[in-house]
Amino acid sequence: MNIVFRPKPKESQWTDEQWKAIVADGQDILVAAAAGSGKTAVLVERIIQKITAKEDPIDVDRLLVVTFTNASAAEMKTRIAEAIERELDKQPNSLHLRRQLSLLNRASISTIHSFCLDVIRKYYYLIDIDPVFRIADDTEMELLKEEVMEELLEEEYGKADNELFFEVVDRYTGDRSDAELQEMILAIYEFSRSHPETYRWLDQLVAMYDIDEDTPLTQLPYISYLRKYVEMELAAAKRLIARALQLAHLPGGPLPRAENYRDDLQLIAHLEALLDRSWDELYEAMKSLSLSRLKSCRGDEYDPQLVEEAKSLRDQAKKKLESLRDNVFSLRPTTWLRHMREMKPVVETIVRLVKQFTEMFQARKREKGIVDFSDLEHYCLQILRHPNSADGQWLPSDAALDYRAQFVEVLVDEYQDTNMVQEAILRLVTKGNEHTGNLFMVGDVKQSIYRFRLAEPMLFLSKYKRFTADGKQSGMKIDLSNNFRSRAEILHGTNFIFKQIMSETVGEMEYDEAAELKYGAVDYPDNEQAVPELIIIDRNSKDDEETGEFDTNDLAAAQLEARMMAKKIKEIVSEPFHVYDRKAKRMRRAMY
Repeated sequence: MNIVFRPKPKESQWTDEQWKAIVADGQDILVAAAAGSGKTAVLVERIIQKITAKEDPIDVDRLLVVTFTNASAAEMKTRIAEAIERELDKQPNSLHLRRQLSLLNRASISTIHSFCLDVIRKYYYLIDIDPVFRIADDTEMELLKEEVMEELLEEEYGKADNELFFEVVDRYTGDRSDAELQEMILAIYEFSRSHPETYRWLDQLVAMYDIDEDTPLTQLPYISYLRKYVEMELAAAKRLIARALQLAHLPGGPLPRAENYRDDLQLIAHLEALLDRSWDELYEAMKSLSLSRLKSCRGDEYDPQLVEEAKSLRDQAKKKLESLRDNVFSLRPTTWLRHMREMKPVVETIVRLVKQFTEMFQARKREKGIVDFSDLEHYCLQILRHPNSADGQWLPSDAALDYRAQFVEVLVDEYQDTNMVQEAILRLVTKGNEHTGNLFMVGDVKQSIYRFRLAEPMLFLSKYKRFTADGKQSGMKIDLSNNFRSRAEILHGTNFIFKQIMSETVGEMEYDEAAELKYGAVDYPDNEQAVPELIIIDRNSKDDEETGEFDTNDLAAAQLEARMMAKKIKEIVSEPFHVYDRKAKRMRRAMY
C-alpha cells in the first residue's frame, strides 16, 4: 500500500511528524506522543481537518473520541468549538460549520465509561439489567463487598466436608482473623474484572497448575518472567562488581581485592551462561554459590573511603545473588513441580471462592439497582459482543455493527492507560484489521501511571513494536518526540536519568534515541543558562524541629511529594525567582 500524505501548507507551524499524525489515514495509527509534544493540539487539529475537509467533510458526531477524564473531554469540546469558530470567521456562510457547533454538544467525546453508559442506556433490553440503575460511589461499593464477603465465608465455614476450604484458611489466614483470605479473594476478583472473559481467565489460573509428571520446568507459562527477573538481578550484581573493580584500580583503591572482583565477574558470567542453557544446572550452581573471602587491605597506601565503598558495592551484589539462591532457587526443579501439582486443588478452591463472590456480589448489586465502573465496561462488552462468539473470539453484535456504521473514526487519548476490557470494546466498534482499520490512538507509555487501576500498558507497547513508520506491515506508528514546553537543560537531565534506569527488562521498553525527549521550543532566549534542580525526598529522615520540617514518618509517599512541591512553589513565588514569559517574550517574577 503506497501512502500519500496531503502536503503540509507552507505557512504551517506543525512539524512534519505532527502533520503526519494530523492527516495520515486508512489504517490503525498509534501516535507515541512525548510529554509537551502538543498531542492535544494535534488531536484537535485532526478532528478539525476531518470536519472541514474540502472533499467529503464529516459531521463531528460521526467521530468517537475517548478521553481519560471528564475534564479532558470538556477541554476537548471547548478546543474543537474554538477551532470551528475560527474556521467560521474565514467561512461565515458555511452551513456545515454552523451545523458542527450544534452537533458538538451531543457528539461522542467522552470517557470510555460515559460511552459505555450511553451504550447500556440505548441497548439495555439486550442484557439482564434494569434500565433504572445508578452508579454507586466507592464507599457504598466497599461496604457491599464487605457484606457479601462475610456472607460467603460464613456459608463456607458452615458447610460439612469442606476440607479444601479449611486448608485454604490454614494456608492464608492468621490465628485470629481471616482478613488475609478476604484480601486475596478481593484482589483476584478485582484483577479478573480487568479481563474481558473473567471466568475464562480464572480457569486459566487453575490450568497453570495442571502439570504432568514429565513436564519440564522450562515449559511452565510463567517461567519466562522468572528468567527475566533472574537475568535482571544477575546483570545488576555484575554492574556493582564492575564498579568495585574500577575503584580497586584507582590510586589508593583496594588493589589486592581486584582478583576477588574478577573472580566474582567470572562467576556471574558462568551463571548467565547457565541461565541460557539449563535451569537444572543453574539450580545446582546456585545451591553451591560462594564468593571468595576478600583479601586484606590494611596500610596507609589504601584510601579507607575507597576500600569501604568497593566493599559496600560487593556486599550489595552478594546480597542479590544470595537472595536468588534462597528464594528463586530454594527448591530443586522436580520438587517445585511436585509442589505445583499439589497446589492445584487449593488454587481450584480459591478460584471457586472468587467465582462465588462474583455471583453473589453481582446479584446483590442487581437487587439494589446499582453498578460500578467495571460493570459499565462488562455490560457494554456484553451488548457489543455477538452471543454466538466462542471463547477468545470477538464477533460484533448488531449493536456493534450500528456503531461501526456510525463512526468514521475512533480516536483514543491516553491509550497507554487502557485496560483489556476497554480494548475489546474499542475493537468491536472499529472497522477492519490493523492494516485497514479506523482506530487512532495517542499516548506515551512512559507516562503510564495507572497500573494500580489495572491499566495494561503492554497493549500500547505491543502495537508500538508491531506497527511501522510506513504502515506497510500492519498499523502505522508515528513518534512525536519534540518537547515544546521545557528548557533544553531540563530535557537533557531527564534523558540522562531515564537512560540509566529504564530498560525493556525494568520499564518494558528501552529508553533509546526514539524514546528520548528532544528540544522543540524555539522561544527561550539562547543566552539564558538554567541549571536543573533535583529534589530527593528521604522518607527515613528525622523531624527537624529547628527548621520546621514535617515528620516524614507520618506521611505517605504521595503526601510527601505534595507537601514538598507546595513548599517549593511557595519558595519560588516568595523569593525573587524569575522565569521566562513565552507570551510576553521577557523574564518576569514567578507568580501563582
